[in-house]
Amino acid sequence: MEWKTAWSYCPINYDTTIGSVSDLTQRTYFKNNISGNKIKLKFSNIYAKEDLTLDKVVVGFRKSNDKEISNFINVTYQGKEKIVIKSGEEFYSDDIDFDISAGDEFVISMYVKDKTNIQSTCSTWAARSWHTEYIKGGDFTETQNIVGEKSEDIFPFVKADVNKSNIVFGISEIKVFTNKNIKTVVLFGDSITHMSYYYDALIERIYSKYPDEITFINRGIGGNRVLNDATYIESIDGKGKFFGEAGIKRFTNDVLREKPDVVFILEGVNDIMHPYQFDHMNEVITAEDLINGMKTLIDKLHSINSRVYLGTIMPFFNEEFTWMTEGEATRIEYNSWVRQQKITDGIMDFDKAIRDKDNEHYMNNKTHIGDGLHPNVEGGKVMADLVKLEYLGLKGE
Repeated sequence: MEWKTAWSYCPINYDTTIGSVSDLTQRTYFKNNISGNKIKLKFSNIYAKEDLTLDKVVVGFRKSNDKEISNFINVTYQGKEKIVIKSGEEFYSDDIDFDISAGDEFVISMYVKDKTNIQSTCSTWAARSWHTEYIKGGDFTETQNIVGEKSEDIFPFVKADVNKSNIVFGISEIKVFTNKNIKTVVLFGDSITHMSYYYDALIERIYSKYPDEITFINRGIGGNRVLNDATYIESIDGKGKFFGEAGIKRFTNDVLREKPDVVFILEGVNDIMHPYQFDHMNEVITAEDLINGMKTLIDKLHSINSRVYLGTIMPFFNEEFTWMTEGEATRIEYNSWVRQQKITDGIMDFDKAIRDKDNEHYMNNKTHIGDGLHPNVEGGKVMADLVKLEYLGLKGE
């Protein structure tokens, strides 16, 4: 028996209040591929500047394609139902006796009574492997049928963004105590991983066919770079802090601590674009810089016997920006190295799969959300289909 991570995302440091909540119930549904008899939740308030009080936390589950929630159980910490997460804290709940099967969805409901400013959350855009709804005006943690509002209805920060995320505050991980031999696969990257169109498509392809064999963990952070910390942007709330620590720094906590069997790495587009895009010319990188950073990550994974698969950087060309030619040259040189190198256990040539067949510098218009950079549902499926079963240690499909 061992604890395995059924769901986890990176908490985002907004470094600003994205919205306030009071007398509100947050309910989140999470797909799960692990059977077990105990669970625990990781509560997180790591980047907030004030305490977060969860007056009540309830966990239940529902069968796939079923609306009925079963087995409502109060979650406690040190025996108390009212859970206070101090500024900068993360900790696990008490162990919960909870029978769960692969394919069942976790349903976690949290009630916040007093007005609280929210400054850190986990987020998704695809919102198919997990999603959150909010119910104003009371404690509905044990209510079956609810009509919930979206994240953009609650948080002005989300509403102001062109691309609406779906978020959850207060937790960042669900663990299951299981006797199954579960492979752990981490997807590490930037917004293309974080937005989850690729991640969710992979879950939809794999979980139903391989119950109790594999679990996926998302370690994407939008705007993240391999070599440099969050790009400073004076004109936006939080000054760009939500782009996160450099990938090469956060790798130990976000990836290595999970002791993953397999890691997929897709990062580098922001290392190339951000210095030009946001006028940080002292941070312009070469393909060699990025290659050396990737070699460091690969060496760290091989030192703990994890298999690592590297993705090529997809097209991002936009003729509106005069610097694109320089950035494109770096991308092409880096991708050439990815295809030729022999130090990883394999590659996913996302660039080749998703680019326009008539112009290799652009994404296929059917595969992005409208910005020529981020994959949409169809693009995510194209990417997920490149992941070979042998990479995952699975047989047949």
